Amino acid sequence: MVGHRTALGVRRVLSNCAVALACFPAILPAGEAALPAPASPATTVSDGEIDAKLYKVLSVVKPGSSSALVRKQAVAELPLDDLTPDARAKAEHLLQSLGLFRRLPTLAFDVEPGVYHYLLQNPDVAVSTWRAMEISRFELKQVSPGRYHADAGDGSVGDIEVWRSTRDDTLIYCDGAFKSPLVIKPIVARSIMRLRTRIVSSDDGTPRAECTGDVFVEFPSPAVETIAKVISPISHSIADRNFKQLSVYAHLMSQAMTRQPAWVQQLARRMDASDDQKAALLQLTAQVHRAAVDRARVHREPLPVDDIISPLRLPNDRDTIIPASGTN
Repeated sequence: MVGHRTALGVRRVLSNCAVALACFPAILPAGEAALPAPASPATTVSDGEIDAKLYKVLSVVKPGSSSALVRKQAVAELPLDDLTPDARAKAEHLLQSLGLFRRLPTLAFDVEPGVYHYLLQNPDVAVSTWRAMEISRFELKQVSPGRYHADAGDGSVGDIEVWRSTRDDTLIYCDGAFKSPLVIKPIVARSIMRLRTRIVSSDDGTPRAECTGDVFVEFPSPAVETIAKVISPISHSIADRNFKQLSVYAHLMSQAMTRQPAWVQQLARRMDASDDQKAALLQLTAQVHRAAVDRARVHREPLPVDDIISPLRLPNDRDTIIPASGTN
């Protein structure tokens, strides 16, 4: 029974960790990073955990992987020489005790570059929109340049450090304690995530983002690590799913600014962000909408607000697909 409870607790931890890490693409800098060449043509995503009709905007260029070969390649490619001595020491310690690895799928989706880059550069604002839309209780607060504090709203908290942020890629470190009602003590986990993104154009000239990433997780407790490995197929699925969900969020926010600027204005009023952050969001919305109209790429009918919100919810469930609690 204890082992079963611990396994459920670890599953929740992995979900919380995936949620926290999945939101950190928003810390990526503007710019276009090199991605590996697609192994096969992009296909519309089909995932048993999501509604394919709602996610038809998302394409999987290349599926995720956790193979030993990919893991070895990902570790070798980490830019450790570019890190500070403190960051490099943390990274090397984590990699020596690596418990789980996942290369996230390479995803492609239509998005206005200005919207995408804004969300990348302002992760705390992006997370604030989730709370304003009442699709998550997750909080992300900047405490100093390159450092954030994350709170999942259930007692799970984490400190995030942006170790490296260039036009090519971003390296992020998360040290968290994850609370679960199924286990007595919080479960500690440390993670590194490397993210890469680029903006490309589809055949008709529509801008698209392509994103991928590598996730490395360390569990200081050997017992927890053992259980984590046993349920790794579940954690890998959670990580992939959350990465897809955040990509869809970026697409839908782009659609909202392009076709429903009045709704974004209402959303900004409900956000727990600073006046400057709200003003910047509204200024961007006006620019994106005006540019879309000028290019005659916007439909005459505004995008129904429900079309923005509904894809961010689990099918047949009132919980969000950007969960605060990590349950699924």
